[in-house]
Amino acid sequence: MANVAPPYSTYVNTAENKRVITDYIALLDPSDAPFIEAIGGLDGAASKFRFTNQGTLVEWIEDTLAPLTGVFALTATANSATNVTSLKVADGNMVQPGHILLSGTELLWVSANSNGVLTVTRSLGNSTMVTLATDASFSIVGMARLEGADSDPIGYTDLSTNSNYTQIFHKEIKQTGTAPYQDRWGMTDQMQYESAKSIPEMMRLIERTLQYGKRSAGSTTTPRMMGGYQEFITTNKASGANMSVSSLIPGIIEDAVELIYNAGGAGDFLAIVNPATYQKIKNAYDSSSYVRYAPEQNRFGTLVDRIVTPFGDVSFVIDRWQLSNLIPILKLDNVGMLTLRPWQVEDLAKTGDAEKKQLVGEYTFCLKLEKSHALLTAVA
Repeated sequence: MANVAPPYSTYVNTAENKRVITDYIALLDPSDAPFIEAIGGLDGAASKFRFTNQGTLVEWIEDTLAPLTGVFALTATANSATNVTSLKVADGNMVQPGHILLSGTELLWVSANSNGVLTVTRSLGNSTMVTLATDASFSIVGMARLEGADSDPIGYTDLSTNSNYTQIFHKEIKQTGTAPYQDRWGMTDQMQYESAKSIPEMMRLIERTLQYGKRSAGSTTTPRMMGGYQEFITTNKASGANMSVSSLIPGIIEDAVELIYNAGGAGDFLAIVNPATYQKIKNAYDSSSYVRYAPEQNRFGTLVDRIVTPFGDVSFVIDRWQLSNLIPILKLDNVGMLTLRPWQVEDLAKTGDAEKKQLVGEYTFCLKLEKSHALLTAVA
């Protein structure tokens, strides 16, 4: 063994140098689930929807008020000059004697309904008579019954159901028989550490399922899947193509909420937005058009938590998992997650020289009264 010239330094005989390792494992990776938290957690729908039973298919019952718009079903064009007073409608169950109809500029009063063929008084109140196309639309704008008239029947709206399927999320945790006897920095139990880390990993997948999920009953060979919000919000869709123009952002959001209002929705709403999209919204309101600063102020900038519209307030939740081209605007009372099987870490049968556990959970997404929500599409 050769002698080494002094002085002794850390660059020689490095084999005996002890490694300096922190006894803590740092983890920087997105694991939050803002969408799920905002709609009440993994079982928020249990109370919102009042489910009393359990199963892989969950259904909820919906109803609507009687329609106020319909169409005529005429065999030939009714000329206003001939003052036609017998008019057939496509849905005779929605009209009863006494109803006042509006088609174009003309008001019509219904005196009888015989299997969908209406007897009407044209040009009610000297309104301007119009030529009715065979499929002309009309609105029910009022009712004026004759004094002493007998009761007349009218149709009713049938109840409807909507549904979603539960989806199974799973991860296996496995280690060899030797692994627990190996000392490790940052943990005392490898299996416990990996089990705890698995839940936030799975929460990310549930968040993404809310974006991409396609509803499917499944079979013995195909998985059962829950649909995300895109499967349910089909009526109130508006374009967000001009979100890059700050001056247009307030109008775009208000137009979407107006669709909800016109469909019968009301109250406050929550918009789930991608970080880049939120930055555009913030920049639109964090401007001289909305904010004034005192000369002595040295802190600038504002966060947009809520905006006020004529049709209801809209709050914002930033979600890193939210698709950048979509903004769902939700009525929180009508949306939530439902748990069939909560997260469980289960021991599996030992096979060979290895120990196995599995993390399993089963959940679904519920969204009722889809007209109480809106979806901004093509956001850019």
